[in-house]
Amino acid sequence: MKDRYTQIKFIAANYSRLQGLRIVPIGMLVLFTAIWNNDRQGDLSGLILSVLATILLYWLADRYYNQAFGQVIQTPAQRKRDLISSVTFGILAMLAFVLDTAEILPISMLGVVFAGALFMDFWWATLSVRGEAIVSFPENFIASILILILSLLPIFGISWWEAIGFKAQTEGMLAVDGIALILAGIWGHIRVTHDLSVVEAKSNDHAL
Repeated sequence: MKDRYTQIKFIAANYSRLQGLRIVPIGMLVLFTAIWNNDRQGDLSGLILSVLATILLYWLADRYYNQAFGQVIQTPAQRKRDLISSVTFGILAMLAFVLDTAEILPISMLGVVFAGALFMDFWWATLSVRGEAIVSFPENFIASILILILSLLPIFGISWWEAIGFKAQTEGMLAVDGIALILAGIWGHIRVTHDLSVVEAKSNDHAL
């Protein structure tokens, strides 16, 4: 995005979702849950500690962004849209988890729902930069396509989760989702810090 105004508008509209370090702890929790469930451990202490660690790391990341770059207040319409999306995909994810654990369908519905959530997030985030959508927010677009492909592979008899050490498709998909969130979070953090630095540099140039 070469146009400074468009870049600032994009960052302001998507500031919360561009803060990648807040996503990384969630991805780590999802990955740990997959590994923990795969081992069928009866001890819940590790899982409880991982949840507490996730909350702490998320808070630290949020504090870092607030101190380093400030805050952007969402409009009521944005908050309402995000709330509806979160509740809707949360319910769909729970239903998909039930379907996957019951092994009713040959595909991973959890993966399909997760891919849909990522793509919907990508769609809403790039409304103002539709011509440069993939370049502006590539991590969610790429992750949604890859996860969708993995979700549908069982139709062709490919048990890809066994190749990475998981006993069931559900745990394997959770692991992939967690890894996708971690990588997307790191990518997003690098991008937003770079973009904000460029915007600040351009602002200083205009001031001079």
